[in-house]
Amino acid sequence: MKNGHAVDLVDAPAAGLSVPAINHRIEANQIEAIVCDTSTPSILNDVGVIDSVKTARPSLHVLMVGRHVSSLPRETLALSPSLEAVALREYEYTVRDWLEAKTCGADLASVDGLVWRRESGEIVSNAPRVPIENLDELPFVSEVYKRFLHTSDYFYGHSLWPLAVFDTSRGCPYHCSFCAYPQTFSGHKMRYRSIANVADEFEFVAREMPEVKTVMLEDDTFIISKPRTMELAEELIRRGNKLPFDANCRADIGAEGELLSTLHKAGARLFCVGFESGDVEVIHAMHKNNDDRRDAKYHEEALRFVRRCREAGIMVHGCFMVGNLNETPESMERTLRFAKKLRPDTAQFFPIMVYPGTSAYEEAKRRQYIQIEDWSKWLTRDGLHNSVVNLPNITHEQLVSFCDRARRSFYLNPPYLLYKFRQSLRDRRELQRNAKGFLTLSRYLLRGSRHENRGRSGKPAIRGAPTNRPSAEASV
Repeated sequence: MKNGHAVDLVDAPAAGLSVPAINHRIEANQIEAIVCDTSTPSILNDVGVIDSVKTARPSLHVLMVGRHVSSLPRETLALSPSLEAVALREYEYTVRDWLEAKTCGADLASVDGLVWRRESGEIVSNAPRVPIENLDELPFVSEVYKRFLHTSDYFYGHSLWPLAVFDTSRGCPYHCSFCAYPQTFSGHKMRYRSIANVADEFEFVAREMPEVKTVMLEDDTFIISKPRTMELAEELIRRGNKLPFDANCRADIGAEGELLSTLHKAGARLFCVGFESGDVEVIHAMHKNNDDRRDAKYHEEALRFVRRCREAGIMVHGCFMVGNLNETPESMERTLRFAKKLRPDTAQFFPIMVYPGTSAYEEAKRRQYIQIEDWSKWLTRDGLHNSVVNLPNITHEQLVSFCDRARRSFYLNPPYLLYKFRQSLRDRRELQRNAKGFLTLSRYLLRGSRHENRGRSGKPAIRGAPTNRPSAEASV
């Protein structure tokens, strides 16, 4: 509304809406333009949905946004004549300018950050858009939740539920080869929201969204600037924040006890940490650290970080990934042993997802490790991540099977089950979280992931507005 456009937003997968329901909503609200957020595993489904709504209302203008289209803009436009344009990387102002140009009939060549198709069929790549420097210009994401979404539709196994998710910064100075967001969306230069702006959003959520039990800070890496992080913690304490928060973090930041204790007082409940691998050579090959000399000490620092978090009263969710380009069966077993040694509160084990636009994807293609180019095969039949990487000595089926076994080994370990039982007795909120998480996870623990993949045939599902990104896509 700020720029004169009436806006509607729907997260159709989360809301369980069908294509006819979306068409009815478009008709009822007289929608003239659609902005569709997409991803690599969902791209073919999303294009199918766009084709369906365009058939029902041919006059609709369509813009696609997201990391996949940022990496493969021309290939995306080639998927369907229904697609007119895609926005690259950070797209907030590109969407605004595209709508303005459509409204007044201006030449789309003036819209930075846009790749579009002329009526002649020519594909035009406009000048890149400069990343947003003043993040305080953007509205609170929590205001979008309140206006359009239902917080009960979103659940992270490591977080209290319901939750709201927003960022306090953009960018990441590290260059992990697999990590999609810095390479395809936010870049490596750090940009921060002001301390007051972030604290104001905490107050907004606490005041306007009383159902929310926790906030997930989805910064690529929350603790980059320790002075800034301490300043934010002290401001939240000064304002009397009572809303717990979780955040993405690195294992080797060397956080001091004072910083962690202050963060806990400010509301820090859990850090989601990308430990990735228990093998030093795998860590080295993925460029986890900007200084290669730190690789040898990485696991030692990770153990120290988890211990310090535990001492400060902060839990840790561990992200572990197998299938990196120099992975071996032995290195995968080291990762499982490392996960058990760390003893995080919760853990996830996933086969690597080499997303277009990342250096891991380019290297896997160069080595001819990617055996599946069909984007629809990037999900299992149940909608879980499916590895498409076949290493010389490990198939993608074996990667998925290892992750199934690793989850069972981690979660069904008797000492872990006893720990969770005691935790649930101590805290009713954690009891609710553990019960919900166990119900979600139990079916995969019992029967594992299914290797059968989804095709594009059949009735398309709906994917509408951007949803909160799964931590498995780009663990920190």
